[in-house]
Amino acid sequence: MPYALMFPIPEGAMHTPPFPGRAFHALFYQWLALGDYTLSTRVHDTPGPRPFTVSPLYRVDGRPVFRFTLLDDDLWPALRAGIGLTPTVEVMGQPLVLPPDGPQVEHRSYADLKAAAGTATRIRLRFLSPTSFRSREMHFPLPDPLLVYQSWLSRWNTFAPEDLRINVALLDVVAAHVAVGRYNLRTEMVDLGGNRKAVGFVGWVEYRILRPHLPGEEWIRYLNLLADYAAYCGTGHKTAQGMGQTRRVE
Repeated sequence: MPYALMFPIPEGAMHTPPFPGRAFHALFYQWLALGDYTLSTRVHDTPGPRPFTVSPLYRVDGRPVFRFTLLDDDLWPALRAGIGLTPTVEVMGQPLVLPPDGPQVEHRSYADLKAAAGTATRIRLRFLSPTSFRSREMHFPLPDPLLVYQSWLSRWNTFAPEDLRINVALLDVVAAHVAVGRYNLRTEMVDLGGNRKAVGFVGWVEYRILRPHLPGEEWIRYLNLLADYAAYCGTGHKTAQGMGQTRRVE
């Protein structure tokens, strides 16, 4: 069951670089270890897609917030316990007082996401933090539909219940029927620490499903389902360090 945890913070409470993704990444593991050290170690050491995402600081209704998402049910009890043990945390050497009632929590089951999937043939997404893909040991900072959907499908099939997994033939549908329609993008450089930098794209993209009668309604629903799931799973590379935060917009 995907979870989204939003942490409002007081204005002026933190003075951080524009992209403190690694610091929030470390905070996530700190909380998880406080709740269940064995689970934290297993999550850290398991290869493959990370079962969580981390956002940089951004604003909602003018207020600074940061956000974690969880893609695996097993993480929530341990993370909740760790958060409850730390009313004040330190991020990049600065104390941060957490909201007394904890984060704002939103959760939906994988079954609910599937049941709510629509049949829109225009899918618009906003990439809230720099997004890129790894290709031939390089960063690829373009919203290629196949790479975008491949990223979402990999995470869905890793963390969704087995009976809800999606046939990888969906990627053939993407290659044949999904095109970039309109977009308004720019690139941004991300400092990942340790002399590591990445270039990603931010802004919005509208994908159009061409000749939708050919793949049929079931495949169109899967395309919409994964676009809805993007708000939880993120897109592309380094989503556990703040990159690839994604939101579907009407």
